Amino acid sequence: MLTKQEIKGRFERTTGGAFQGIDIITDKATGVQYLLASKDTGCGLTPLIDAEGKPVIVGKSEMSTKAVSDQTISPF
Repeated sequence: MLTKQEIKGRFERTTGGAFQGIDIITDKATGVQYLLASKDTGCGLTPLIDAEGKPVIVGKSEMSTKAVSDQTISPF
């Protein structure tokens, strides 16, 4: 199991925009991006996929060095 520090270093959370409750989580180790949708007491997590059905993977140059916030992320 990952520690809080390992999670903060590995995952980047992008929030905001026009849709409240929709965040993009980027795994900085693999580059895979996930969509996190949360509302009230429920939430869902799914990988983003491209037109061919493959996971969306960002390159290292596209990832910022900013880690996720101290806010608890629990998609389960």
